[in-house]
Amino acid sequence: MTDPGDPLLLADTSVWARSAHPALGWFREAVVDGRIAICDQVALELLWSARDAADLRALELELAATPWPATEPEDWRTARQVLRTLAADGPLHHRRVGIADLVIAGVAERTGIPVLHYDADYDLIGRVTGQPMRWVAPRGSL
Repeated sequence: MTDPGDPLLLADTSVWARSAHPALGWFREAVVDGRIAICDQVALELLWSARDAADLRALELELAATPWPATEPEDWRTARQVLRTLAADGPLHHRRVGIADLVIAGVAERTGIPVLHYDADYDLIGRVTGQPMRWVAPRGSL
């Protein structure tokens, strides 16, 4: 669980999808205050959920107001390294985390922004990278 007063956090799609939950009442304010960042992967996942072209345009404008670190080649290299490390744990162990989560975590690690999430994949990634990962609420509570 995170403190709503935390500095900049890169929110995974798992948080955005639950942002209307009463326990996350602080999230919208944190977005408006510029304390919630996104990256290209999160933006694409959120835009994919739009109902139509007008909804997509409105959402894209809203997201453009958030801090948005670019995805760099280094982030893809980090994602591949984490995948290799997980694969070394045993057959198919690299499939325990999603590709999108690997890229999001790569951006967060390079920029030093903790990942805010509601997705156990980030626990596995964080064990490999050592980077800060924060559950938005206790696992299983939302």
